[in-house]
Amino acid sequence: MIQESHLNLPSMTNEQQWTIQPEQVGMRLDRYLTSLLGGLSRTSVQQLIAEEAVLVNDKPVKAGYALRLHDIVHVLHAIPSTPQNNIIQQALPLEIVYEDADLLVVNKAAGMVVHPAPGHQDDTLVNALLARYSELHVTEGDLRPGIVHRLDRDTSGLLIVAKNMHTQAALIEQMKRREVVKRYLALVEGIVALDSGIIDAPIGRDLRHRQQMAITASGSREARTHFRVLERFSRYTLLLLQLETGRTHQIRVHLRAIGHPVVGDPVYGSGRKQPDVLSQRQFLHAYQLHFTHPVTDKAIELEAPLPADLQAGLDSLL
Repeated sequence: MIQESHLNLPSMTNEQQWTIQPEQVGMRLDRYLTSLLGGLSRTSVQQLIAEEAVLVNDKPVKAGYALRLHDIVHVLHAIPSTPQNNIIQQALPLEIVYEDADLLVVNKAAGMVVHPAPGHQDDTLVNALLARYSELHVTEGDLRPGIVHRLDRDTSGLLIVAKNMHTQAALIEQMKRREVVKRYLALVEGIVALDSGIIDAPIGRDLRHRQQMAITASGSREARTHFRVLERFSRYTLLLLQLETGRTHQIRVHLRAIGHPVVGDPVYGSGRKQPDVLSQRQFLHAYQLHFTHPVTDKAIELEAPLPADLQAGLDSLL
């Protein structure tokens, strides 16, 4: 594991599944779901599939999967019933670290959800974006306008947002080709012995807790995380991590699997009591972002230092 060096439903508030009928055989999965989920664009459906929030016969598949008779399509994420044009535009503070006519990069604050979801319809990044960029409201027609990738609610750091559908699609394609470099800083429990290495272990839905991920041979996909030790403390290790693949909760699942969970992780953590200065949230920050601008072909390289709360926690260990 570790190495060195059919229906037009107005709303869906719970997990849903459908069985493929003869007239649907041969349809692409993304086209099928786009026709089914009237509130989402095809791009957003493709994102759901890429995030493994859609399973066919309990396995993740690609957006272009050709449906077969009696396939069971299972949507794990609840689909919000609120139409996109009813999303509240909220002038929330945003830290923009890069912006041009086609895209922007946000240094997302911890505690901010990326897009509306059942039970959390406002105070999200999308609410804030729509208040600033009305063109997103007009062109996207879904609940994730401009969103290219996501960060967990309690993970801070760099996030790309596209201002138009062409740029969004191109960036998502770059992600699929693994051409976007995303590096993270994480403080983990325990002393990591290796100076660097690769965690290579397949990730899929946890069969007992369907909203969580786990290392499993059932319905899983390959997942690799590169790490390098930056500093060792008496009980913790600061790591620089780079994703080779982009599975849901990948870093958190992989680090737990090797016995070094992210400090403060409420789901995948050890549950051990930490010093107060370290227990406010999970110590995980999207630190660096390198990608090619899909319009200008310019190399974009950005870095966001640790936010004040995480830096204070780190300083307390010195």
